[in-house]
This record gives sequence, structure tokens and C-alpha cells, in this order.
Amino acid sequence: MLNYWRDDVYQDIINQKDSIVYVDGMGVIYAQKLLKLPVAKERIATTDLFPALCNYLNETKSPLRIFLIGGSDGTAENVMDRFFIQYPNVHIVGTHHGYFDKRSSSKVIKYINSHKVDILFVGFGNPIQEKWVHQHFHRLRVCTFITCGGLFDYYANNVKRAPLFMQKIGLEWLYRLVQEPRRLFKRYIFGNIKYVWKVMRMKLSKALRSSKEGNL
Repeated sequence: MLNYWRDDVYQDIINQKDSIVYVDGMGVIYAQKLLKLPVAKERIATTDLFPALCNYLNETKSPLRIFLIGGSDGTAENVMDRFFIQYPNVHIVGTHHGYFDKRSSSKVIKYINSHKVDILFVGFGNPIQEKWVHQHFHRLRVCTFITCGGLFDYYANNVKRAPLFMQKIGLEWLYRLVQEPRRLFKRYIFGNIKYVWKVMRMKLSKALRSSKEGNL
């Protein structure tokens, strides 16, 4: 959400009618409740969506073809190998690491298109992944794009996911911070403070508007 508020280009991409936006963090649901907005029925994290999709495709023996792009060299490939064992009927047809020059993507796009992909999972991190998809949307011959952040690191066993109870109460970020404190301290500590402050300002602004309208 912080990127949405401070990055106009990213905000425009998210607001487009072709973009399907879902809540992947409990912080958004808490904010919706606090601000008395329509509340999402559930949190949908790509770490849950990905295996659920693969399970469905495996059971139905779907011909849909999946490509994974993102993560360090070998990470997405490890995910493909693991999921081939667990879901033998799922067609993960190719992978590519995410450490290439995003300003020069022609070779990568050509490589993806050569695999006749139906669903492309893009894990570059937010908002780089959304901007990359938006920029190359018409060049990529893909039916569905799903941006997925650090998804591949979880299923390549590079990092561990938080216990279920921490996920449900919105403390998955704390579990990640404990694993990688140096890399994630600024993002989670300062980022969370900014997020809470922004939501509280929105709450106060909403209360002031209601008060003024009541006095009219």
C-alpha cells in the first residue's frame, strides 16, 4: 500500500480495469475495518494461491502451461522441480531468473513466448514486477499474469514461511524479519510505522469530515 500511495505510475497501473487486485496482507484488512470500508472476505497470499492453483490443475489434468520468472539463478527452477514431483499433471514449462536488465527484456520476452505460456508468474518484487508486466503486456503472448513477489523463495526453501497462527493475525512480517533482520529491517519497521501513521491520518480526516457534515 505504501508504494500505491507514493508512486503515481504504480497507482495508475493498479487502478486500470484490466488489473485484478486482491488483498494479500492482513494489514489491509485491519485498515478496512478501522476505516469502516468494505472488508475483504479473506486474505489471498500468492504463497497460498500458487499451490492451490497447481493442485486444481493437477486434479483436472489441465493443459494450461505455466512459466515462472523471478528470484535468483536456479530458484524458480528448484520450484519447478519440486512441484513436478508433487503435481505431475501440472505443466510448468519453463523458468527464468529475475536478475536481468529490465530495460532490455527482448531476449527474455522471446524466450517466454517460445514456450506458449498460458499463466506467467512474475516475481520481481513490488512495484517492479507490476511495472514490467504493464510495459511489456502487449509483447508477451500470455493469457494471464500473476505478480507474486518473493513466492519462489518460499517453495525453493530459501526462506521459511511463518506458522499459520502468525499468518492469521498479521505477524508474518515479524517472522520474516527475524530470518533476515539486516535486509528487511528498514522495509518492515519503518514501513509499518509509515503505514500505521497513514491509516490513522485517514481515520482522523474521515472523522473530521463527518463532524463538519453533521454541523451543517
